Amino acid sequence: MTKNEIIEQITSLSNKFHEINEQSIEDFNDAEWIEKQVEDLITDYCVYNNYLVNGFPTEKKNLLFEELDEDYFCRERYQLYLDLLVIDKIDVSDLMWYYIKSFWPNQFESKSNYIDTIKEQIESGVFYDIEI
Repeated sequence: MTKNEIIEQITSLSNKFHEINEQSIEDFNDAEWIEKQVEDLITDYCVYNNYLVNGFPTEKKNLLFEELDEDYFCRERYQLYLDLLVIDKIDVSDLMWYYIKSFWPNQFESKSNYIDTIKEQIESGVFYDIEI
């Protein structure tokens, strides 16, 4: 899966997301499901490119399940994984920025503002109460 293929899929999912948001607040779960799909696409891209953060996720999956908590591979840990890669990998920051701008166009002034916010969240330790 290439970066451009993911961008095309994000565009398609973004259109669905905005259609749902225009319909009703009752469709919140559908909107959240679409957001998860995009995060999964970008995560799959990172795994395909063998991007690891302290061995997460692929090397950690090779550990015996007894060594890891049953909820170790939670959504929050994958979000932290993506945020850490946003800081480290230009292609991941490009994909995440495209996602953010497609879904919430007015959320951040610029890509650098977005990346600075991610850095602040990670450094403060307030946003994430987990480690990789």
